[in-house]
Amino acid sequence: MATSVDDSETAQRSYPIRAVDRVCDILDTLANASDPVSLSDVAAATELPKSSAFRYLTALEARHYVERSPDGANYQLGLAFRAHDRRGVELLTETAEPVLTALRDRLTETVNLGVLDGSRVIHTLVAESPYMMRLAARVGERGLVHSTALGKAMCAELPSDKVRSILKIHGMPARTEATITDPEAYLEELERVRAQGWAVDDEENQVAGRCLAVVIPSLDFPAAVSVSAPIDRMPSEQVPVVAKQLQRAAQTIARKLSA
Repeated sequence: MATSVDDSETAQRSYPIRAVDRVCDILDTLANASDPVSLSDVAAATELPKSSAFRYLTALEARHYVERSPDGANYQLGLAFRAHDRRGVELLTETAEPVLTALRDRLTETVNLGVLDGSRVIHTLVAESPYMMRLAARVGERGLVHSTALGKAMCAELPSDKVRSILKIHGMPARTEATITDPEAYLEELERVRAQGWAVDDEENQVAGRCLAVVIPSLDFPAAVSVSAPIDRMPSEQVPVVAKQLQRAAQTIARKLSA
C-alpha cells in the first residue's frame, strides 16, 4: 500500500518525539537512581539495545547532561542538572549581607559572596570598596573556577574527578600570564588551599588584582566569601591576616544559618 503524503509527514513528526521520549527515559532512570547506573541497567530500564543506549548517553555526556564515574563504567546526571536550592541561596545571601557589609567597612575593600552554579562561579552579593580604584564584580556575574579565588575555595571541597569534569566544560583559558592552565597544576593548587584554609588569586583573573577566598562551612551546596583589592593595597604579608578575618566571617554566616 502506498504511503500518503499526510502519513509520511506524520511519521516524520513522530520520529523526533520518540527520540525525545528515549532521552527522557534515560534521564529519568539516572535521576531516580541513588547510585551511578551501568550501561546494561540503563538499557534494561529504557528497553533500548545497549548500542542505542550508549549512543544516547554519549550525546548527553557531550552536553554535560550526563557524566561517567571515574572508572568509566557507570553513568549519573551531569553538571547541567546540578541546580541549587534557590531558596537556600536566597537565605544565604540575606544572612551574609550584614556580615559582609561589616567586613567591607573594616577592610575598606570589596567583599563578595559566590556560589558554584553548575560549572561557574556566580556572584550573589557584592559589597563594593569605597575607593575609586577598586576590584568589583557585579551581582549575577559568572566567573571561571580555575582563575578565581572563589572558584578555588569551592573546588577544594570537591572530589578531584568532579573538579576535572568542571574544568573540561569551559577549559582553562589564560586570563593573564599568571593563570593556571594545567589541570594537574590546578589540583596541586587545591591541595595548598586545603592545607592553608584559604584560596588566593594572585593576578590570575585580572592583572594587578589580588583576591582571597574561604569556603562557608556546613552548607548543602558550595559557597564562599572573598575579598578583592588592587595588589598594592593587599600586599602578600597581609594575606594571612585578611584570610583569618574572612574565615571568621564565613563561620559567623554558617552559625547564623544553623541557628
